[in-house]
Amino acid sequence: MADDLTTPLTVEQVYGDWSIEWEDAVAFTDHSLNPRPRTSMYDTFSTLGVGEGGYVLDIGGRDAAQALDLAERFGCRVLSVDPVQANIDLGTVDIANHEYGHLVENKLGTINDIPAPDHTFDAIFSRDMMGHVEDLEGALVECRRVLKPGGAVVIHDVFATPLLEPKESARLSADLAQAPGRLDGELFERTVAEAGFTIEVIDRVASEWLENLLEAEDGEKRLLRAARLNRDRDRFVETMGVLPYRVVRGNNLWTIYRMIGKLEDRVYVIRA
Repeated sequence: MADDLTTPLTVEQVYGDWSIEWEDAVAFTDHSLNPRPRTSMYDTFSTLGVGEGGYVLDIGGRDAAQALDLAERFGCRVLSVDPVQANIDLGTVDIANHEYGHLVENKLGTINDIPAPDHTFDAIFSRDMMGHVEDLEGALVECRRVLKPGGAVVIHDVFATPLLEPKESARLSADLAQAPGRLDGELFERTVAEAGFTIEVIDRVASEWLENLLEAEDGEKRLLRAARLNRDRDRFVETMGVLPYRVVRGNNLWTIYRMIGKLEDRVYVIRA
């Protein structure tokens, strides 16, 4: 099978008679594969059994939206920690106006210096933020410090596949503040072990979350944006500024590469 998918085709094979009509072949790809939504990460978290009376750390919690979701879904208390003051300010407003805001607190801090005493949390929730962490082993050791004995960490992150070219990886990392080596899944798993954790679950989400999202939205906008940003770069840079241009371009490519298999979403459950 592998050889059938990689052996170069001839012109006759590409344009000759097939056992199926072109329209029928394309039609097969128009049927949904029933992809899971991004909220499936909460389903993974639910397997930890943390509920009312539990205390959870949402590390890299941005504007506390996930912390509020966790509190509403599971009835647990949540501390959302983020290193960006603007996110803390937004989160403070949302917490004050949310029905479950009394269960949520947010603080300025980083994963390498978590503002909490030893053995505080029953579980840690981390979505799409480990890629920004330079000292990953130190960060995971810090997570161990604040976890109660037997506690677990649920981590979502994105990793390169063999389809991602080195130049693509370098460009994405530079434009989206990815720390060196953070796109390397094997390195991530070795670092998890070196920090004293055992991997219990690896859920290779791949493109499912994006498929679910894009089936409900017009996903072609991302392709169009990337094409326009590339074709008329100078005008966009002049209009937007260099920094917004790079981040918008990087985010569009980040999404497209996840869609076409150059990047792979994964969810891990790790336990000390």
